Amino acid sequence: MEQAIQSYMDYAKDAEETLKQAISSGSTTDYLSGYREYEKAILYFEGVGKKKESHLLLSRLEKILQVVIERGNLEAPYFDKLGPFFILYAYHFKAKILETLNEDLSDAVKSRVGALEMAQGIDWIEQIINIIVDLLLEGLDDYCLRYLKYAKDKKEELIEELIEQIQKFQSESSGFFFKRKGNPEDIALQIYNAFLKLLGLMVERYNSETSFLTEGLELLRVLKKYAHEDFEYLDSRLMALEALIRGFSNENVDSYTISHVKSKIIPHTLIESPYLDRLEDLLTKYVNKMKLNIPVAVGEVPILGANPAGSPHLSIVGQTGVGKTTLVKQIIKENKRVQDTTVFIFDHHLEYADIADQIIQIGGEQKPEVTSYYPVYEIGDTFTTAQEHIRTQQTVFSQEGASPDDLAQKLQAIEEQTRPTISRFVVDTIESLLDKEEDVILPTSSAETIVFWPTYDEPWIVTTIVSTILKRILNMAIQEKISDRILIVAEEAQNLANDKWIRNLASEGRKFGLFLMAISQAPEFDPWVVSNSEILVFRLRKSFTTNSDLDTLFTDQIKKFIPNLDIGEYLSYHRELRSWVFSYNPESLSPIHAEKTVEMKILQLQQLLSS
Repeated sequence: MEQAIQSYMDYAKDAEETLKQAISSGSTTDYLSGYREYEKAILYFEGVGKKKESHLLLSRLEKILQVVIERGNLEAPYFDKLGPFFILYAYHFKAKILETLNEDLSDAVKSRVGALEMAQGIDWIEQIINIIVDLLLEGLDDYCLRYLKYAKDKKEELIEELIEQIQKFQSESSGFFFKRKGNPEDIALQIYNAFLKLLGLMVERYNSETSFLTEGLELLRVLKKYAHEDFEYLDSRLMALEALIRGFSNENVDSYTISHVKSKIIPHTLIESPYLDRLEDLLTKYVNKMKLNIPVAVGEVPILGANPAGSPHLSIVGQTGVGKTTLVKQIIKENKRVQDTTVFIFDHHLEYADIADQIIQIGGEQKPEVTSYYPVYEIGDTFTTAQEHIRTQQTVFSQEGASPDDLAQKLQAIEEQTRPTISRFVVDTIESLLDKEEDVILPTSSAETIVFWPTYDEPWIVTTIVSTILKRILNMAIQEKISDRILIVAEEAQNLANDKWIRNLASEGRKFGLFLMAISQAPEFDPWVVSNSEILVFRLRKSFTTNSDLDTLFTDQIKKFIPNLDIGEYLSYHRELRSWVFSYNPESLSPIHAEKTVEMKILQLQQLLSS
């Protein structure tokens, strides 16, 4: 792996040099080639879970493209260095890499709008289609109608531009238009009609939540017949949109009998593919080679509380960077699809902002991405006062000649005496806030995803806030203020071990429609939570202690296997089966190019099995 990483870093350096030289010399061929090679390197690192490397290369690529945009000369001849061709494709390349990585679709739209302002003919059509896809993926279908009207209003002008391009390419025997024979006016009209039908089809099927892919790909084939290079990338984009549309539907899912479902959220697992069957076969052989007699599942996620005979909750443990958070997002999306669930997420590092309908910040300085902000200054002021008191006592003890050990013990005693008082104050403050803002902070019938973001440096203050909100949710359920299912996601759940309210939620929540997903980077969990949960275990640095509630579920062979789990791999314990399942989530790494991820995983397994 390390050798491959270095090889691809060298590959990326060569691609960057090609790109820079192409910009300097004005070589359009090298410009296109340099980008493709650079993109390939970025996708490699993203595909093997090396986010740091992929983001470093992405940042460097964006800077190069931004230089072209800022220094470009729109008045220069079209193909001159830093001329319109280079500027147009700088916008296009930036949007394409962001879309491929699913990095920032709002920025991708901005880049495509920049390209649209200077594009003509085929290039204009390409940008509009991609803008529509991005807007629909972002749920901004109202804006799509404006672009659809824009495309209709521009018909005559656009057809003239197409005719001019076709005549030019036909006379130069260029490969851009594969069908060189034929009347330019007829070809232009065919292209325009297929383009407009595709736009209308996407918007209409999105709003009606029905499949469009078969007809969409057929219309795309019409466009590709004349300009294959420009439209080849759109295959994967249409699949991404189809996945979103199918994700609106819960057909063929009985939430009372099916406790695990194949993911419908991600494009590649949506489309039937021999790669997935091949992958499952290789994983089975790999598990057998490791002498683990357990079943294998690919792209399967749990539906919490779906099986009345099974465990209602889910506990997930794994170290940082193994695909844990992205799998949790996928589980959340599938649970919302299948059961129309309201989701409350206790997020300590704002990792779930991309799937949130609302972000509620408690404490700290207000951040621009939050939708509701509650500064509760009194909590911070009280803690600051307590800290000042401890510092004053430290000075007094030091002046009295206390030894370092005595000083540490005395300060610890003061802190332990102070903490219960502050905790009670935090509870009272948050309960008072909830009394005033319960409908806003806890919209239990919204079917939305609400992220709670407590921004305090002291973990025990954050834990106290989380515990207090859990208490309120449970009490609301008991008082029958909650009619819908609620999924509660608690990050850093090890900090809630022995907490009364998470215990009550784990043991009593199901009967009130409350379901818990507890996530931890360490194997410590509250035993009541563990005993009422299915378990997912990713790779761990820290081993289980022999008296851990999780430890009793593992054989010695599985304990040895856990440190060797790869990114996206995890062990899933089905309590109803009393069995572990070896699972792999091909979307743990990067949703948009999951197919490449699966292909690389297959190559990796083939190498492991042949060694």
